[in-house]
Amino acid sequence: MSELSEQAGKALGDALGAEHAALWVYGLANAFIGEARVRDAVEDAVDQHERLRDTAEQAMREAGLTPTPAQPAYDVGGGVQNQSSAIELLITAEGDCEVGWRSVLDNTEDPGLRRTALDGLTTSAARATRWRLTLGRQPAVEHFPGQR
Repeated sequence: MSELSEQAGKALGDALGAEHAALWVYGLANAFIGEARVRDAVEDAVDQHERLRDTAEQAMREAGLTPTPAQPAYDVGGGVQNQSSAIELLITAEGDCEVGWRSVLDNTEDPGLRRTALDGLTTSAARATRWRLTLGRQPAVEHFPGQR
């Protein structure tokens, strides 16, 4: 990857920002997770978000852009009191990542960046579906992930 359009660079920066926020949210939610199977899913999600964060940072640097920095904290809107409210927050974080990666898909023609964006969009959508199923929410699957 070399050069990105202004729109693609902004979209990639936004997707990176969503990845930073998701990692922070997963750290917060982890304090409220009690079940081993859910804790394992959280660990797997963190690994995937770290991989996407690192890939996005590298792509921005290769394009001569400064990667979006992580914030020291993120506003989660309300309080997290238990595992269910923590999982609700994870669904929101995954939705934000879906939006970010979909925007990258919509704003670049670069094949490598499009593969990364598709990976980010589909893995976030799959995790959000898993979290909805964990809570027993229906429908568990969104028809068009990343569209808000």
